[in-house]
Amino acid sequence: MNKFDERYIIRLANISDIDNIMRFIDEHWKKGHIMARDKGLFKYEYADGDNLNFVLAIDKNTKLIEGIFGFLKCSNTKDPKKKDIWGSIWKVNDSHNNIPFLGIELAKRVFTLTNCRTHIGNGANPNTTIPLRRLFFGDKGVKMKQYYLLNPYIDEYKIAVVKNKVNEATVFMQNEVTLREFHSIDEIKKYFDIESVDAIPYKDNWYVNKRYFCHPYYKYNVYGLEERTGKIGALMMARVVEYNGRKVFRIVDYIGNQKLFAGLSKEFQEMIKDNGFEYIDFYTYGFDEESILKAGFKLRTDDDPNIIPNYFEPFVRKNIDIWAHYKIDGTLFFKADGDQDRPNIIRSI
Repeated sequence: MNKFDERYIIRLANISDIDNIMRFIDEHWKKGHIMARDKGLFKYEYADGDNLNFVLAIDKNTKLIEGIFGFLKCSNTKDPKKKDIWGSIWKVNDSHNNIPFLGIELAKRVFTLTNCRTHIGNGANPNTTIPLRRLFFGDKGVKMKQYYLLNPYIDEYKIAVVKNKVNEATVFMQNEVTLREFHSIDEIKKYFDIESVDAIPYKDNWYVNKRYFCHPYYKYNVYGLEERTGKIGALMMARVVEYNGRKVFRIVDYIGNQKLFAGLSKEFQEMIKDNGFEYIDFYTYGFDEESILKAGFKLRTDDDPNIIPNYFEPFVRKNIDIWAHYKIDGTLFFKADGDQDRPNIIRSI
């Protein structure tokens, strides 16, 4: 027992803790935050049977929650060599005289309480979380890369701000790949073995079904990348976002052979033209960059004059950097990992 155990009960949360955690989020994380107001979405994100994916620090004397560390599972595996988690809401009550570094202790406890292989995170604060993860956990902090493909047929953009109308698109006819849309996890299982893909984080059928086919609010498009032989070599997940009378197409996840992405240039050009998307964008880190560029995408750099928005709830016409942390080389990051592609505005289902 250490000094933290003397003052606090540190444990995994259970269903009976929901109301207290939501209240803590509202009072100490952000007033009116969706996770403090939408119990249905909260359960979708964090409920795990009778447990909740939160580590709590509860003061033994007052019985009050003094710190929370939320996390999201990348799979439902019990294998500790494959069990990876993303960090989520991480907060200690600053107004009470809590033991210093209580938050760090909660982040450490997640390893023993979940038996996970690695804890990774995206959407991390570069001024607080990233330095703390480097100092206490030896994590690497990185800025995810945003690639985009502009619609060349538009004269006026209403979502993006385009000062340099680049058109990187070149149709690479070799290795041509087509997109085949799937509508259920059972359909995917017939053509593609998600669980045979060796990647960090490890994602399984449970995760893909929960995240993309069972989301309570968002509709995701799930595609198989079909080679000329008819074989499905990868999965790509995306979401259409509408604003100001226009639409954009956002690639949010990818599982499988990254080289196949290069063969989608023709598909993307037709998709943009047929649907009138202002642009297609793709936030990632660790993905094969050559394949993205071959598909016609351009990397948004710090001095890029164009604005390719990331925030739509509410809409913010700014370029947004997403920071991530990890420990194991080769770790992959995508836009929908963790809690990044999550509703921020309460709506009816």
